[in-house]
Amino acid sequence: SDSPAFTACEMYAASASVLLRVALSAGDPEELSTALEAAIRATLPGAAPISVDTADGEHVVHVGVPSVHVLAGLRGAVLSGEFDATLSQALNQALTLSTAEPAVGDAVTLRGLVKRPALNGSAGEVLSVGEAGGRCLVRLSDGSRLLAQPANLALRVEAKVDRSESAAQFEASAAALDTLTPHQQQALAELQAGAGAEQDLHLRAPAGAGKTFVALHAALSTLRTARGSRVLFVARNEALALFAAAWLARRCPAGARRRRLLGRIDLLHEPIGRGPCSLRAVRGRVERRWPAAAAEEYSLLLVDEAHHLYDNAASRAAIERLVGPRTRRLLLSDVSQAVARSIAYPAGAADVHLSEVVRCSRRIVAGAMAFQLGGEAKLLTRCHHESTGPPLRSFLFDAEREEDGGGGSGGGGGGSSSRFERYARHCMRALEHATCLFPRLALHNRVALVVPDATFREGLAASLAPILAPRGLGLATAAQAAAELGEEEGAGGEEEGEGAGGEE
Repeated sequence: SDSPAFTACEMYAASASVLLRVALSAGDPEELSTALEAAIRATLPGAAPISVDTADGEHVVHVGVPSVHVLAGLRGAVLSGEFDATLSQALNQALTLSTAEPAVGDAVTLRGLVKRPALNGSAGEVLSVGEAGGRCLVRLSDGSRLLAQPANLALRVEAKVDRSESAAQFEASAAALDTLTPHQQQALAELQAGAGAEQDLHLRAPAGAGKTFVALHAALSTLRTARGSRVLFVARNEALALFAAAWLARRCPAGARRRRLLGRIDLLHEPIGRGPCSLRAVRGRVERRWPAAAAEEYSLLLVDEAHHLYDNAASRAAIERLVGPRTRRLLLSDVSQAVARSIAYPAGAADVHLSEVVRCSRRIVAGAMAFQLGGEAKLLTRCHHESTGPPLRSFLFDAEREEDGGGGSGGGGGGSSSRFERYARHCMRALEHATCLFPRLALHNRVALVVPDATFREGLAASLAPILAPRGLGLATAAQAAAELGEEEGAGGEEEGEGAGGEE
């Protein structure tokens, strides 16, 4: 912040630790180190300071982040601004920074007042100095003003986290914390026990519980432990299928090992009748080729969104044709969407259940219950962590209202903008809000625009693209974004000389 005591406060997260950097222009370094460590302990339940280092007036606190549970709580506190206020309060309780020469604009706390002791501890701002008797004019937080001697003023510490840097580092840290929660580990153990018994398995869970995450761990275990094994990942959604392939690919370093791993994974997504495709890594992206190369039967057939795919006779038949005598099925279904439907799943699969939601905050879990089926059973859904999560910002508007105040069906006429142009303007309002919150955060591959269907997407893209282009931004489909590996393949990358035309 711009306070005299703390000129900068930045948070960096890497794998399982967080680094809090605080630069000082006033205060005793040793005193501040002790106070900062105490404040961190009070502010971050579940985390623990590993070390506090001081160099050139800057304090660096390494904080252990042992789990997704703790990381989610810290993320929610930082992005909501709660962390700033709590850390500042803890530091002010622990520190008393005297100011012999107050300056206009200083944030101060009153102390040592004898005639008006009730004001001690009140926060204020110095409006002027050198008043009668060398006193300072101070405006208190309630708007009132008083004259005080410099000896009765202490610099107030105000810590402020850099949200842009924090958001980027939380993202990296969440990806690095690749371990399963205890609840997910229990489910994976059940899946692996069933795999050892060569049994079909059905993992049932609400949205956000980590079904895909647990299943991908199981698939990775199959690929690593069973020599020559092959996995077919099936999903109705193209982007989800590519996300799964990219997640598995990133478990191996770029190069020959990654190419061999992708060579043992095929994808099947809509249109299901097109059949499976094989995979390769080219220029930092997962690319597909149809048809998949003829090979031995699949060791594991992993079907995500099974409640959709097995509810349709055509897709169910197409999937079952790919099951060989030694193929194990692993089905993933959303209990909130499948409970009221009679779906013809393969007989004999053993059920495994997840009930803890991980990727959502408590706020989202509570809101989602209004749309979840299952009667009282949905009350078993709970959040793995205690983070309420930052508030959600809404932009509400009448999509059909003409700009001149008249009605209309959205086609646009008489000089009024079209329906999609209005949507594009409000999308830009939302993006501008995000950039105000995170002014230094790159938007690349971090913003999703969710629309009802392909027709709507085409109409919105036509209106939005010209607005984004001057800002150096462009639109990509979810499938294109999901296929990114985040790094270029090395010079030995498979068939790098060939174009990407074999994919789409």
